[in-house]
Amino acid sequence: MNVHSIARMSGGSAYLWMAARARNALRRVVVFGIVGGVVFISALIAFVLVPRNASRKALAVAAKIEARTDSGPTVAARDRYLAELNVTDSVLNATRRALIPVPAAVIDTFPPAVRAQRDSLSAELATLNRLIDRAENAPLPTSYRALAASPTVAADPRVRVLLDSLADIERERNAFGAVGGVDPVYLSLTSRATAIGRQIQGIADAKRGEVRGKLALIRPTPAPVVKPVITVDTTQLLAQRATAQQNYAAAVKQVDQINQKNARIDRESARARELANVGAPPWAMLAAAVVLALAVGFAASFGTELKRPHIADPREAEQVSGARVLTVIKPPEVVVERSRRQADVEAPPLIDVVSESYRTLYLHIASVEASVPIVTITGDDPGIVATVAANLAASAAYEARSTLLVDVDPTTCSVASVLRIRPDPGLSGIITGNATWPEAIVPTTIGRDRPLDVLPSGTRRSGLPETNVVEEVRKELARMQRRYDFIIIAAPTSYVQRSTSSIIPAPDLILCARIAHTTVGGLKNAVDSLRGADMRIHGLVLWDAEMPQLETREEMLGATRQPEAFQPELATAR
Repeated sequence: MNVHSIARMSGGSAYLWMAARARNALRRVVVFGIVGGVVFISALIAFVLVPRNASRKALAVAAKIEARTDSGPTVAARDRYLAELNVTDSVLNATRRALIPVPAAVIDTFPPAVRAQRDSLSAELATLNRLIDRAENAPLPTSYRALAASPTVAADPRVRVLLDSLADIERERNAFGAVGGVDPVYLSLTSRATAIGRQIQGIADAKRGEVRGKLALIRPTPAPVVKPVITVDTTQLLAQRATAQQNYAAAVKQVDQINQKNARIDRESARARELANVGAPPWAMLAAAVVLALAVGFAASFGTELKRPHIADPREAEQVSGARVLTVIKPPEVVVERSRRQADVEAPPLIDVVSESYRTLYLHIASVEASVPIVTITGDDPGIVATVAANLAASAAYEARSTLLVDVDPTTCSVASVLRIRPDPGLSGIITGNATWPEAIVPTTIGRDRPLDVLPSGTRRSGLPETNVVEEVRKELARMQRRYDFIIIAAPTSYVQRSTSSIIPAPDLILCARIAHTTVGGLKNAVDSLRGADMRIHGLVLWDAEMPQLETREEMLGATRQPEAFQPELATAR
């Protein structure tokens, strides 16, 4: 399943798929541990080396920092020169004020009637000045009429005639309305109105001159200005001011240079402190390294899981394979009562006859509508296949059913390792002709008195057997259905797929897969290849526990060569 398939999923399906990948990522202890350990060690080394390198850099920067310059004396000199400059300016300002002549007070000797006449003339002059300025700034008939309406100008008989002429011209202009702006007559009337206004303004100017003349005759005579005698020499003061100004400017410049130098030293000191403060407490560095290792380890494990997804739960296994999950094998529970009986103590540790998972699997096989006397347990992990097959056979034997367990993989001898029986001569001895069926079948006991017959694989690799030998073994297994109620064959998937050279006489099988270890693509390919070989998959068994610890083929061979080695199956047979 690639990224495009994820994108085509609905929201709920994509969420479930990503949650399954996250669970599998947490189960990938090897990738998680290796990547997390490398990141943890690298982070600790970095957290130790970086502060040391920063400390060395801080010492190098601190060694180059100059000493701060004391600006106190320079600031005091600047303030002193500024005070001298202010004193000199104050003396010069006082001298300049002393040189300004003091105006003498004007003594008005005119009688009150003349003073009243002077005040009225001053008011009349102010009115004329205002109206004349208005006419000059806005040469309009309204301005000229306002000027002619003043008492001084209106007393002239010429003004009445001019006002009448101006009124006639305005009436003629108003007759043209809004279209008179381009008419020559209208323009001529406008020029005549302006000329009349100028005449009124000229009469007003003449009246203003008369008022000014009358006002000049009755103004008081100002007192003579007495010039002060200069007794202070300002040359020395100017020289002192120039010297103080020069010294003050030099002091200000020196203070600025000192401030810039000290600011640069402060920046370098701050940088050295930042470099020196890179370190952290040991517990903080350890916690940061742990968090970083967990995050990167999970990211690496999650990325590996996304690149190659594995089966995460029964729902996903059923969706991929199209077959039902019959049971999920969980870690076995410790039952205290089982340690009290000698038979349970001497029983193989991988056989769990009280497990609900194996009982559920047996009940499913035993309760199918069509009789399934021969069923094959297959998968990619020989240890899981042998453990599931042995426990299924043990559950059948525990239910008082005559059961035969067959192992066809001589490379691992997994069934013999699970049940702790001798692997030879086994099926390889039958195929090579070195043993008969009664000699190869090993009887053992489940619990105290439940018999179970086992045909181990044997340790001799016979290679690819001939077709007639395969047919004879297959027919013999088919004939054994009359003797046994239940025949269970443990075989790897690669062996089951070789239908021509396989001794498996029936197409019924159960496929084993391991959660978080069996890939989605591997499970789908196995199901497709088995169905392509005309095999009927009854369901899946999911292994959700640690891998079973089995003895290797070499260890079993070494144990069987010891003459004093205890063989529980022989003791049980006796």
